[in-house]
Amino acid sequence: MTSPCNSSGTPVSSRSTTGTADAIAFPPPLRSTDQAAIATHAVLRADALLYLLFGILGPAMAFASLAWLTGNLTNTCVGSGTWAPFRVTDALLHPEVMWPALSTSMLTVGARVVPALFTVALVVTAAVLWVRWRAGSKSGLARKADLAPLLDKEIVAKAKSLRPSLGGRESKRGPAR
Repeated sequence: MTSPCNSSGTPVSSRSTTGTADAIAFPPPLRSTDQAAIATHAVLRADALLYLLFGILGPAMAFASLAWLTGNLTNTCVGSGTWAPFRVTDALLHPEVMWPALSTSMLTVGARVVPALFTVALVVTAAVLWVRWRAGSKSGLARKADLAPLLDKEIVAKAKSLRPSLGGRESKRGPAR
């Protein structure tokens, strides 16, 4: 016998005329560690989607804005000299409508090639900076700056600052340098 479901698809217990409930098989409840793992994976998926969104929309918006800017600069230098209003969608999809006085080759260079090169340079620079920022020091080894407080001079100076009576004594490692 199957049990009825509500609109969301979850089983609904139905009572028979005799007053006994039908048996409904539910999965065992999740342990708190399982719930934490599920929540962590959901957050990681949301972060990945956010990074993907930024990774796609960011360069697209940069390319469209640069297409408008370089198209206007090309039109100012080579074409009719009028500055088109800020309509990045038209600059991206229909540059010949925004700058009708420019030749096809100038439109290609001014509204496609130059913004593409700038966008690629911007994306590569941003990716390199992001990787450097996210990577940090993954080797696990201490750098020279990390070890500096453990060197003889620094240890002796710290000991003397804590106990000034040690000022005239020699250390076990030899004279203080």
